[in-house]
Amino acid sequence: MTRQRLLILEAVSKVGSHPTADEVYARVKRRLPHISLGTVYRNLDTLAERGMIGKLEQGGSQKRYDGSTDGHHHIRCLKCGMVVDAPVGGFVKLETKFNDPSGYAITGFRLELLGYCPRCKKRGVPGGSAGSDRR
Repeated sequence: MTRQRLLILEAVSKVGSHPTADEVYARVKRRLPHISLGTVYRNLDTLAERGMIGKLEQGGSQKRYDGSTDGHHHIRCLKCGMVVDAPVGGFVKLETKFNDPSGYAITGFRLELLGYCPRCKKRGVPGGSAGSDRR
């Protein structure tokens, strides 16, 4: 584990915001001014491949990284793009319900909830008013 990789792991693990590679780069660059963005990307991929961090790949948006590797789900703000862990349970056996009817051998699933974070909701969201819980 190189110093660079350790600092990158620390930058992902110590925040709950699921940072992008650019955000990780900005954090690590404060402590290692000569690190390159390419080095950060390569090390993030290596850490994800080794199962030390999670990699969130959502359609049409930048990859984000997660310091928590346990099975959990996420909520993404449709306005600012912030991603947080979703306080959702009860889906543990969901994949078994689809094995026979689909013909697939389901091994897992990812659940991403979409909505507006408290900050964006307070500022007002499309199709609703500030402070409204409905869309």
